This record gives sequence, C-alpha cells and structure tokens, in this order.
Amino acid sequence: MSIGMRSEEDIEREIEIAVVESFGYAVIEFEAVLFQKFLVMSALRSLMTEDIFRKHLKNMEAKGFLSPVEFQGKRAWKRLIIESDFEEKVLTPEEVKDLLDKVKAERKRKTAHTKPKSEKIVSESKALAVIILNYLEISMPSRVNVKRKIGEPTLIDHVEALHHALAISRESFLNYIRKNLPRVYDEMEKILNTKGEEVILRSLRVIESGQRTYPPQ
Repeated sequence: MSIGMRSEEDIEREIEIAVVESFGYAVIEFEAVLFQKFLVMSALRSLMTEDIFRKHLKNMEAKGFLSPVEFQGKRAWKRLIIESDFEEKVLTPEEVKDLLDKVKAERKRKTAHTKPKSEKIVSESKALAVIILNYLEISMPSRVNVKRKIGEPTLIDHVEALHHALAISRESFLNYIRKNLPRVYDEMEKILNTKGEEVILRSLRVIESGQRTYPPQ
C-alpha cells in the first residue's frame, strides 16, 4: 500500500516505530544522530526534514514514548519504550483525552513552579555528586586503566567512564562498577534504583564540570 493510501494515523505510527528502532541498543541518543539513523532506516526519509522530525519527537514526548535530556551539553533523547510496547500503546479516544488533560495539567504546574523545581534539581544533583565522589574514593586503592590520558585524576577517569556507561544502558553502568569498583557495587546499585538514571547522569555531569575543583587522586 502506498503512502498516499494510508491514513495519517498509520503514517504517524510507522514514524514512531522507526524512531524507536533508530535507537538500536542505546537508551539515550543525540537528537542529530537519531535523525541521521532515522533517515537511513525509515522508508519515509525522503519526506522528512529535521524540523518535521523534531515535531514528531515532541509528539512522542507527549505520549510518554520519549524524554528529552541534555547530554554533554547537547540535546538528546531517552527512549522510554521498546518496539513491542507499541502493541500496548493503542488507547481509546477517552484514554487519549485523559492523557492529554494530564499532560496539559503537568505542563501548567511546571510553568508555575519552574524556578523552585530547577533549584531543587540542581541541589539534588550536587548532593548526590558528593555521595558518589565519596563512594569512588572508598573504592580506589589503585588506578584502573580506563583508557584516558596519562596524568588525569583516576577519580575523574572513573566518573567519565561511568557517565559513558550509563548513557549506553543501566546494565553497562552496573557492569562497569562490578568490574572496576566492586567495593561499592551494592551502594551504587541502590542509588541507581532509588534515584534513577537521569538524576545520576546529572550528578556525574556536575562532577565532570567541576573536576578542576576536586583534588587529584
């Protein structure tokens, strides 16, 4: 069936599935990279500009399929579902209306409290950054080779490696700790379970951005 014979809903669904598939095994992907992967994989690539692609990402965010994140100072997206989840995302008109009402209410609440919530996030990230640093210091009796430049602080080496691992997946993050920082595996796993991936990513970025203020290990 040609694109012209399909409904707009069918085309939108095909685009959403292609976007999720474009992540591959990654949980977080840069927006620009995701767009390039989409162009390679999707049959609709000839009809898609970057602006239109970004609108689809926003629509998927409203549906709870994706979440925007800032990673390494660039705009990125985190997928919240996998391809098989689309079978469970078919909503009735009433459910769609209820979901949209909830999204609007949440956006209104965020707009009214943007500054306090932003300050709370920064405070939480800094507090967790201190905790993570303490655990890393406990677990480092000797330098672990993480393929960084000679002379860089071992602690920061670990932070950068943990950041990279968590951007790939939760499993990669825990595997890195199990292999290189086994003394604090239980504590770091507990933080991951209670705080979540995005909070830890922000805290690791806090440490990286302030690495010159921390003494070399």
